[in-house]
Amino acid sequence: MFTKSLTAMALFGSLAATAVAAHATPASAEAAGVKLAWSGGKVQVTWTEDTAAANTISLVRPGTADKQLGTTTAAGANQLLVDPAVLEPTHDPAATAKIRVTGGGADALSAAFDRYVRGESAIAADLAAGQVVNWSAFDYSADTTPNDPLDLDQLRYLPQLVQDQCKVVQLPVRTASNGTIGNQGQPLNLKVYTASNWGESHLGVKPVRTSTLTMSAPSSTAFGSTISFTGGISLRQIKESGSTCVNADDPAKARIQIVLQARNSATSPWYAVGVANTDAQGKYSFSVPNPGAREYRTALNGSLNGDVQYQSITASKVVRATTRAMSAKFVAPVITLGQKPNAYLWVNPALSQTAALQYQTANGDWQGITSTTLSGGKGYSGEFNFNRRGVYSFRWWVSGSTTGTGPPVDASYTNTFTLTTVS
Repeated sequence: MFTKSLTAMALFGSLAATAVAAHATPASAEAAGVKLAWSGGKVQVTWTEDTAAANTISLVRPGTADKQLGTTTAAGANQLLVDPAVLEPTHDPAATAKIRVTGGGADALSAAFDRYVRGESAIAADLAAGQVVNWSAFDYSADTTPNDPLDLDQLRYLPQLVQDQCKVVQLPVRTASNGTIGNQGQPLNLKVYTASNWGESHLGVKPVRTSTLTMSAPSSTAFGSTISFTGGISLRQIKESGSTCVNADDPAKARIQIVLQARNSATSPWYAVGVANTDAQGKYSFSVPNPGAREYRTALNGSLNGDVQYQSITASKVVRATTRAMSAKFVAPVITLGQKPNAYLWVNPALSQTAALQYQTANGDWQGITSTTLSGGKGYSGEFNFNRRGVYSFRWWVSGSTTGTGPPVDASYTNTFTLTTVS
């Protein structure tokens, strides 16, 4: 038997079946023309009879004994008001019933009707732009008694939010099976109820979590080399247990989708660079090649696999790029005194950078000795005079550049390489 909640009782009245005291016009002892309609939140049963008679009104259900709903006297009205809860609303949409009116040795039946009250069902939810939660409820049950006399009642949806310390926020009643909830700035449990003249039903609950996301990255790497991003996520949920509701850490941090985003300047739009899932501890990582200086951040996907959490985005961080030396050396690293050396350089990005060759003096200072302009990232110093005996350290300084896609690459020095001069 269906049991109504207190809310439903407030909406639809008491459980007593009430006879209406008004006199009928007698005609015959046979009850006929049993009609059903809603009246003031109750089911109104009316009938006609040729001769006034005492009547018994019963609920008729297939395979079950009739349930008496009430009686009238011969002097009473051919009418009975029945609270809908007495008609045993059910979660089974296929369960039908009729009303039987018996009196004067005869009886009559109403048309069949359902008493369907929705049972538990899934609530779908996702996060839209502006941190708005969209929710929807679905009912896949077909009406087995379409256009029955009690189908005029309209289903209402009663969404509510349960927050920390079991604070309940009742949202406006809706006739649509979907709605939106603005960002509450805290975790919550969304609960949706339905209400009709047949009673109230709890459809289900959808947790909405809050999230905090962290990200770490190097400040600079060589152009084309790997940038490693690492970070983690923490989630908060409302955990209900009996009459307590606690804002607690949610340990279910695995397989949360994190998006790595980048932009080329502070005024350009963000775009996705990669997607990763968190592990069981809520950790994630990305490894991407450095295409030039860009600004990076990571963002939490607000909805995934039915879970909903308010999106969080990390503070942005600029990762710069430096010109990457692929090869820096002398064509002949050992020469005789008086022989002119020739240094080679190959860098990435392969552009027309300016490169200056430097050597380290005896007191440790670096001193320029010649320069060149690279072609396609490659070039030679050309032969130059270097009449010094011994082993000397050299390096290239390479100017900054801008890649074809826009991100800049900073100037840098190559690793040192040596020239040995012998007699």
